[in-house]
Order: sequence, then C-alpha cells, then structure tokens
Amino acid sequence: MAHFSCTICGQEGEFGAEKSDVTCVSWKTTAASCPNCIQVKAMDEHIEETRAYLRHLEAHRAALRRGANAFHDPFTSLLPTEIASKILCFCMDGEDRVERWIPLALSAVSKKWRVIAHSTPLLWASIRLRPDLRSGRYSYEDMLHHWLQRSSQCPLSIDLIVSSTQYTKEELENQYRPIIEILNAHCHRWGKLSVVMPIHLLSPLKGNFIGKPLLSHLEIRGTDPDDEDDEDSRIWKFDLGTSLPAPHTVSLSYCRPHNIHINWCNVTNLFIRFPTLHEIFALLKAAPLLRECRAEYLQYDIQAASGYQDLPIIHQNLTKFAVKIWEHTISPLFDALCFPDLNSLVYSGAYPTMSPLLSFLVRSSCPIKSLTIHLSSDSDHRAELCDILWAIPTVERLKIEGTCMFDNFFKLLADNEERRFLPSLVEFSNSHLADWISMFTWKEISKAVEARASLHHAESGLPVLKRFSLVVAEEKTKHIYCIDKESLQVFEKLLASGIDIKISYWKKDFVSTDDFMLYSRAYHEEQKRQSTSDN
Repeated sequence: MAHFSCTICGQEGEFGAEKSDVTCVSWKTTAASCPNCIQVKAMDEHIEETRAYLRHLEAHRAALRRGANAFHDPFTSLLPTEIASKILCFCMDGEDRVERWIPLALSAVSKKWRVIAHSTPLLWASIRLRPDLRSGRYSYEDMLHHWLQRSSQCPLSIDLIVSSTQYTKEELENQYRPIIEILNAHCHRWGKLSVVMPIHLLSPLKGNFIGKPLLSHLEIRGTDPDDEDDEDSRIWKFDLGTSLPAPHTVSLSYCRPHNIHINWCNVTNLFIRFPTLHEIFALLKAAPLLRECRAEYLQYDIQAASGYQDLPIIHQNLTKFAVKIWEHTISPLFDALCFPDLNSLVYSGAYPTMSPLLSFLVRSSCPIKSLTIHLSSDSDHRAELCDILWAIPTVERLKIEGTCMFDNFFKLLADNEERRFLPSLVEFSNSHLADWISMFTWKEISKAVEARASLHHAESGLPVLKRFSLVVAEEKTKHIYCIDKESLQVFEKLLASGIDIKISYWKKDFVSTDDFMLYSRAYHEEQKRQSTSDN
C-alpha cells in the first residue's frame, strides 16, 4: 500500500481509498491470482490511493480559495460595510424589470457580499412576482416572506403578473389569495404597484392600516377583454379600504376607471387604453394637475358627444397629449377640449377629416413645440395639413406618417425672405409611400434642407435644422426615386457638417429601412462605370 502524508493537516494513510476489485479468470482451478493480475491490482490500488490523496488536497485548496476574497476583493476588504451597501444600491437605478433580480445575483458573489446584500433593505424594495403555482405555492410564499423581511420598512415597488389561462375565477382566487394577502400585510409600504391580472382579482387587494397610503404609481392591466361584459364587473374594485391613495402616475388597460378608487387630484401622468369619450372627459375634470395624458383606442359614446359638445373642457396644466382613434369621427373629442398650455401632441387615427384638430389648435392657442401625426386612411389630407402647420408657428419637432406633405411644403421651407412658415423647426420626419416624383424634386428638398441648416438662418436669430428624415420608397421602386448627383452632394455636405440626415427606403420586410443616399451614390457610380465601358 502507498503511504501519503499531508503537509497541510498532517493526516497520514490511505485517505479513504477503495480496494481494487480486479479478479482473475473464472476457469482457474486455484484461488490464487496469476502474477499479472496481482501486479494490475496493486497498480489500481496505488492509483486509487493517489486519487484519494488528490481529492484530499483539492478539499484543502477549496477551503483556501474561500478566503481569497479577503485579499483579492477591495470592495469588501477596503470599504466599510455602510459604504459598500450604498454602492450596491446604485445597481437598482435601472427601470428595466429584469434588473429586479439583482439582489439575488449580488448575494451569489461571495459570503461577504451576501451578508451586505441581505442587510441592505433598499435592494429588496423591488419585488417582481411571476408565480407558477404548479411548481409549489408554499415555497413561493416562503420566498416572498423572506424577501419582504429583508426590505425592512422601505417603500415597495411591486410588479405582479397573474397567469389566468388555465383556471376558473374561483380557482384563481383560491390559488393567488395567499400571495395577495402576504402583500396586503405590507400595503402601507406600497409605493409603486403594477398588476397584470383578471379584473376580478382586484377586490382581494386590501389595506389593513390607518393612515394615508404611500402609493405614487399605479398600473393595472386586465388580462381578459371580456371581463367588463361580466354581470359582476361593476363590483370588482381596486379599493384599499383605507383613505384614498393619491398616486401621481396611473396606467389603465382593459380596466374601467370606475373599477379603481383613488384620489385623482394628484394625478399628473395618465395612460389609458380603450376608454370611452365620457371617461376621458370625466378624468380631465377630476385631475386638474394632469400634465401628460395618453389615450389609445377611444370608444365612441353618444352620451359624451351630446353632453360636452357645446362646452369645451379647459385644462390649464396639460402639456403633453397623445390620442389614438381608429374607428369613429374625432369631432366629439376635439370639439370638447381646450388645452392652452399644450406643447406636445401625438395624433393617430383613420378618419376622413382633420378639421376638428385644426379647430382645437386654434381654440387652444397653445405653444405646440412637438407635433406627430400618423394617419391610416386613403383620404387626401394635404390641404388640412397645410392649414394645421400654418396655425402652429411654434413647432420645433414635426413628424408626419401616412400622408405626404402638401405641394409647396419644401418651397415654403426654403423661403428665406418671409420666414413665416415653421420658423422654429429643428427636426422633421416624413414617412409615406407616395408618388414623390409627381409632387417634389430632390432639388426642392435639398434646397429647403440647406436653407434651414444655413448660417444665414442662424444669423437671423432662428433655430437651425438639426435632424431631417425621409422614407420615400419601397425596395422594388427605389431606382425610380434615385437622388440626383447635385442634390446628393448637398445632402452629403450637410451630413459632414453635423446635420443628422436620414433618407431611407423600405426593405422587403417593411419593418427595417436602408440608406437611400448610399444606394443613390452606388447607383450613379454604376451608371458611370457602364458609360465608360460602353465608350
């Protein structure tokens, strides 16, 4: 037998080596093994003893390596725990929800990191819940208890998604109620609450404390569009059972405003999807401090149109308004509104006329600086668009999609004498697959861009064009719209001077675009080569 002696711990012997099981052939009449098998068995035992000794040394090495962080990790060895804790908190600055698992990653670095992470409550103040109750509800509840315990008394940011595809209403309530009740015990610490769940699960969200809730952000997304047709939908409420929370940011999707009990007086930022016009008008009146409002897929209701048509709602604080309407006339909406302080408007829809929008802008007399219009209709809106742009000389950022610019748009931009048309424009973007050749020439476009980006324009005390973007063609027709050499030189000179110019064409997938200036340059070079070859 081999004999090893460990110089680290002093242990001697075989270190737990197993005996060799090599046996000789079965047909031998004697019990003794042959000389060859005896030698092989001895060699196997020696190898196994050596391996056992190596395993013993590797265990020593692993124990030594565990202490390496004391010498190699300046973060924990040089910095006081309080400072290290504050540094780890910077990892939570991101808004990306994936980053809410950061405390677990930090805890896995080393024992010392784990101690610091577990004693830093702010790291555990964001809770991202995606419970899969089929894999063990009780273990998930235990995890949630530990997480909340580590967060101490910090305001909580809760992000909960409930999968509802495989359960009935009763099964969902029974399955998720224990998790919701754990969260309810900390309701007084809810700072941000984002839930994606069937609306009937809102009712179990309750508070059990006296005082004013901390809730500042509330996001509710229903998972079933048919919930509002349920006969019990009127009694499904988000009602903490305390004094009304007063969040400043609210987001609702597939959830009616009457399903949530909050104080709207403090709301400054609102996103709502599938509201009725009546709900929009009611919310504008209930939220006097509202500064940003985004409403998508408005639903037409006669009650709102008849009740508010002759009495515009004047909102003094709203500065940003984005609206998306795809089905009905916009007249009942814009005829009832007046936003004197509005500086950003995003307007998307498919309807035959934009005259109500023009009336709204004139009535509001607002200092619009950013205007985005996205149309999806076959109607010709160029004349209306001309009137709208003349009505808002303060606009700095203009983005038009789905319709082409009116005939003399670029001539007006290039007019350095009058300077009355969009005098403050610094960004322009237009995307529309139209017959550009019949309406504009590249010479007109390049002249307009050059005039707006010129030093002469700046010397007149007017803003200089900084960004210009066009999407002008499909890939199959791009050769028809090719930029001429002179205009291309103008664009390239402006691009070299720092002006952000992007002229693109749609690729086959109609998702991505490609550089049209590069294509035009290559096209002219190819034409030149062919001409030289022909000569």
